[in-house]
Amino acid sequence: MLIKKGLSKAIDSRFASTATRKPTVSQGNPFQIEVGLVFGGDLQAEGPIEILRFTNRVPLMYQQGGCLLTKALESVDWKRYGLDHPGGRGLPKGPAAVLIHLASTNVQFTSEAKEAVADNEEVFEEVRRAMLEVGRGLRNHLKKSSQRKKAQEKFDLINIILPEISRKTSQLLGREEPDLAPVITRIMNAVFLEDEIGWDKHSNQAVCSLTIYNYTARARAYTILAKWPEGEGVAIAENPRGGRKETTGLWAWRLDTLDPGQSAEIRFTVSGLSKGDWTDAEIFFRGNGDIIGATKIDEKLLDEMRKMEALALAEAEYAAATMNESIQRLVERTPVLETSGESLVVSSDESVVEPSNESQRMINNPEDLRQWTPAEEVNE
Repeated sequence: MLIKKGLSKAIDSRFASTATRKPTVSQGNPFQIEVGLVFGGDLQAEGPIEILRFTNRVPLMYQQGGCLLTKALESVDWKRYGLDHPGGRGLPKGPAAVLIHLASTNVQFTSEAKEAVADNEEVFEEVRRAMLEVGRGLRNHLKKSSQRKKAQEKFDLINIILPEISRKTSQLLGREEPDLAPVITRIMNAVFLEDEIGWDKHSNQAVCSLTIYNYTARARAYTILAKWPEGEGVAIAENPRGGRKETTGLWAWRLDTLDPGQSAEIRFTVSGLSKGDWTDAEIFFRGNGDIIGATKIDEKLLDEMRKMEALALAEAEYAAATMNESIQRLVERTPVLETSGESLVVSSDESVVEPSNESQRMINNPEDLRQWTPAEEVNE
């Protein structure tokens, strides 16, 4: 999220996608890959995309072509994700910029100058997987934008032409103008979803609003799913429609009936974020028929996400239980000393220690210990 926020501030763009891979190990050295991609805005559409390379937060300024991070980016077929990639070689072209960060306890460079990362199969694969992840986000964004643009053009055209036809025809026939809503619905024959993410400065919360329009001839029923930045200290604050949690960072609402020509709104707020942390929503759906502006949920991928979440939770519970058992065994093995009258009694009843009269007097009067303590120790 910090990468997305930083990129959005540094580069004026319309879309930002980030990916953080889980820490892994190569040749005994732990490392982690972070990737961010921004698209559109003031970025130049002509020429190769811009690459920002970092290792342990230090920028790499030279030898871009010989760097492992660049090679991993070039290995992706960016045509599948909406960028121009002639021949599938070299850097893709388009209004985009990519940030790649390698964090490791021991980064392997090509030379002592530390200008480029040396070849490493494990690091290469992790960077490539992160690239594929942000690429999928870009592809979904471009697809959704294209669908919305075409639908909006069609809708605007219909709303310009049909009223004129209706008005002229009514004048010729001497009749009242008919209600055009059912006609527009039959012509459009689609369900639209518009999403908007704003910021409420009074409550310091992100506000997500989803509006679904049914421009078809029959009633529809859908389950709408929204991806939100769930994390430590981040939670859904207001959610009038309720719904349920599908998995980490994915919330679902059921729309049982959406009549023809009608619309429904889903609105919820998220606390624990700063302004600009969450700017783009990923919306999915279940149900018959497509929704322009949303993607049909991949149930297999969702099941896999649930299994991974359940496995991580089970591992955490097992680790906590093992820790508690170890502490309990340690406590049981450690004898506890208790004072009882004239003697110090060991709770395990293995032995009884009888203190001398002088020792007992010092226990009752700790200040008397000073006369038995060397002066230099007292000063310390």
